[in-house]
Amino acid sequence: MEQTDRVLKAVGAWLFLIVLSVAAAAVTIALVNKYQYGPETDVKAYFDALQAGDGAAALGALNAEVPDSNAALLDGEPLEAAAEKLDDVEISTVSSTSDQAVVRADYTLDGQEHSSEFTLHPADTQWGFFTVWDFDRTTLPTMHVTMAGSTAVDINGESVALTDSARDFAVFYPGIYTGSYTSPMVAAEPEQTLVTNPENETTLNLEATPSDELKSQVSEQTKTYLDKCAEQDTLYPASCPFSYEFSGRVQDNVKWSITEYPTTDIRLSGSNADRWGLMDAPGKAKIEFTSVNLLDGKTSQVSEEVPFTFKGTLEVSEEEATVTPRH
Repeated sequence: MEQTDRVLKAVGAWLFLIVLSVAAAAVTIALVNKYQYGPETDVKAYFDALQAGDGAAALGALNAEVPDSNAALLDGEPLEAAAEKLDDVEISTVSSTSDQAVVRADYTLDGQEHSSEFTLHPADTQWGFFTVWDFDRTTLPTMHVTMAGSTAVDINGESVALTDSARDFAVFYPGIYTGSYTSPMVAAEPEQTLVTNPENETTLNLEATPSDELKSQVSEQTKTYLDKCAEQDTLYPASCPFSYEFSGRVQDNVKWSITEYPTTDIRLSGSNADRWGLMDAPGKAKIEFTSVNLLDGKTSQVSEEVPFTFKGTLEVSEEEATVTPRH
């Protein structure tokens, strides 16, 4: 009887150990599922890829499609810059069922608190125990960038081309996208926009302004043109904005001089306000000559100020402006 009791106790001990092992295994599986295979892990991997500027890893993790737009901002320096001010990331599960999980990421972006939610689903299992999750299929958001009067713009340190002064760019979220532009002829002050979810209708509008170099070239060309007009010894300088109506006779030479050069105002014009143009600008010229009275032959000095309006068109390339006067 005593031997039977010892056997029962041994069997009980083994059963107890087996139960403990099963329980420990279940706990281990649950912990591994949560912290190594859980949906929060996938979201963390996505954020890690963003901050590393690894667009391929981010796109693969997010299980997203790239929209029909330019992909220049989806990798490398532009992507890393977009996540540069992404801090204090905290990831938690909002809800979870056997076939869906909603995970929220709380974070600060440029010091401001934001959050983004991601929906995932079970895609596979490994070793029969561990659930592999995938993000639900989504499409990356699109950012519409415009800068009238320019064929290029800088976004997050990347120079990108514009078509007809505008273009759509695919972007990851969350992130900050900063646009600016500086060239010899045109400049634009930095503008930024935040993207925190795929439904964001994001626009980045930059306002182009003429540079000092552009203003200088326009001013110099206008001055040269008017000075050449003033060199003509005639009452009616050819292809010039000023002339002098006189019915008498002129003795000797006619002398012109520009007393007030027009201040040319450079603005965007055209049907879509996407081409540089010149506003009509007033100026003043002075004419001097000796007139002869047709009746008595007496002479007198004529010295008069003649107001005029300068009109012209403007073509602007990367480093050069071309002013073409209109008459």
